[in-house]
Amino acid sequence: MISTNRAWLALLLATLLTPLLRAQDVPPTFDHTHAEWTAVLAEHLEGSDFDYAALKKERAPLDAYLRTLESVDAKGFAAWKRDERYAFWINAYNAYTIRAVVEAYPVESITKIGTKEESVWDRSFVPLGELWSKAKGTKLSLNQIEHEVLRPEFKDARVHAAVNCASKGCPPLAAKAYAAKTLDDQLDATTKAWLADASRNRFEPSKKRVRLSKIFEWFPEDFTRGGTSLGAWLAKYAPEEHREFLAKGNFSVRYLEYDWALNDVKER
Repeated sequence: MISTNRAWLALLLATLLTPLLRAQDVPPTFDHTHAEWTAVLAEHLEGSDFDYAALKKERAPLDAYLRTLESVDAKGFAAWKRDERYAFWINAYNAYTIRAVVEAYPVESITKIGTKEESVWDRSFVPLGELWSKAKGTKLSLNQIEHEVLRPEFKDARVHAAVNCASKGCPPLAAKAYAAKTLDDQLDATTKAWLADASRNRFEPSKKRVRLSKIFEWFPEDFTRGGTSLGAWLAKYAPEEHREFLAKGNFSVRYLEYDWALNDVKER
């Protein structure tokens, strides 16, 4: 009788505990709004500048967000929709760039991080290698994310307006995280804001000339993909008053000097 009772009790416990144990094995649902990253931006982004000093003093929110990125498993990630993966990599690039600066802060420029042999962009420190099938290790570099994942996989020149290199010459960080459901509108808005910023791009119809960010010089093929002319691409996103001029394509191009100074909020 005692043996029977023990067997019954063991069966009962197994019945009750199995669902709980299985639930622990199921990864938490990923927040595709990237709300934690938006919270970090809301707290530390002031216009186009970032308060690295404040984040260095209390970096727990950033670290918590990065842990959510690192918790994603490869199988689940592969099943995500295109825009979910696209938004993930953009936000990851920006967040890990901020982390690299915070860890080295104070620093005058992100170019001062790293060594002559290995720049900050070439250093493998982003532990998301399992999410990219071509990764040879568990960690990726920022250059790999930008030039081997984002640009070739998504084939969208607007990405250049979305990723931020922590410098004043870069297109500014967006005030909110990129999210799959609003990604296309966000990328359009970010690109239009970048082209409308005269400190980064200038249009001079009277001189039949444009002065563009060096990003256009560094990655010309991205802006003319599929036979699109540079003028046509610019006309799609530039301020409306310049679109007709740009669409005609009758202009010369000069490139503005790139400002590598840190996009830092100076202490007041």
